[in-house]
Amino acid sequence: MERVKRTYALPNGLLARFEGEVPPGRRSAKIAELIEAWVEEREREALRKAVIEGCRDMAEVDGETLKEWEAADDELWQSIER
Repeated sequence: MERVKRTYALPNGLLARFEGEVPPGRRSAKIAELIEAWVEEREREALRKAVIEGCRDMAEVDGETLKEWEAADDELWQSIER
């Protein structure tokens, strides 16, 4: 994987806590892991919202189709019940 070096300003206390927990030599990998998890979570959330919206759209279409076929459906059930 190609690596790119960046510079970011972080709160000193946060950085000190991070460096106290993650040993040198593992910090870049840990930051990459955290960013990857954050990006994946945002992508999952966007997909979840798209699926929900798609389901709402399909519910509208299904409702319209149900109305269109309701009379034929009623007629069929009445003939079965006889």
